[in-house]
Amino acid sequence: EQLSLWATLCLGIAATFGANSAFSETLDPAQACSKDGYMLVMGGVEDQSTVPDMERAQKYGPAVWDLVESYGAFYMVRKAPDVVYEGDWPDWKAGVISKWPCRETGLTFWHSDAYQNEVKPLRKDAGAYDVGMFNAANPGTPAENQDYVPEACTEPFLIVGLTKVTDAEAYGRYSKAIRASNLPRRAGYKLLFGGQPAEVLEGTWPEGYATMVSLYPCRAAWEAFYTGAPYVSDIKPL
Repeated sequence: EQLSLWATLCLGIAATFGANSAFSETLDPAQACSKDGYMLVMGGVEDQSTVPDMERAQKYGPAVWDLVESYGAFYMVRKAPDVVYEGDWPDWKAGVISKWPCRETGLTFWHSDAYQNEVKPLRKDAGAYDVGMFNAANPGTPAENQDYVPEACTEPFLIVGLTKVTDAEAYGRYSKAIRASNLPRRAGYKLLFGGQPAEVLEGTWPEGYATMVSLYPCRAAWEAFYTGAPYVSDIKPL
């Protein structure tokens, strides 16, 4: 399991799990699925004055939310980041992350007549979007010592990173150090998905960039690791 972090863009987003959803939710187990899948959408409307039909565009959200949930998927988050920890992120751009019973289910939804011919046209000429479908990462073993997790830690926090390695030797030293430290696991880290999309469904994925989306029990747990002296002083400088 990949434990290296990122050098270019790092976003923190409070997870907003649906009221009727659980993180382990799946469809009927008899359905043929490879493994859990995630859809990541990055985009939005930079200038609303350029949207030709705002009333039509505003119908897209409720319509796609209902359709997504009809496939047994659920939204983990659909909003702009709460915090930008590293890099630059346009204030008009949101992140939408949904979990699917498997990658195939997400692709079936995306290519369905209902989405392509009824729902997607609602946002025609209304913004720019990059959409990727990812396979879930293999689950890691939780650390026995999670001393960075406060007792009152009940609001899940997602970290979205986009990484482009420009110095492989230095990044290798960094990756080795972060694995040896076990700092992310002590903060309750769980890698959801990463790398390149299994499928790019819309837009273009930044060339040379890998994605890493991880879940922490709460923002305080993540920040205890990320802003703590062991990481800031000894590991991040690598």
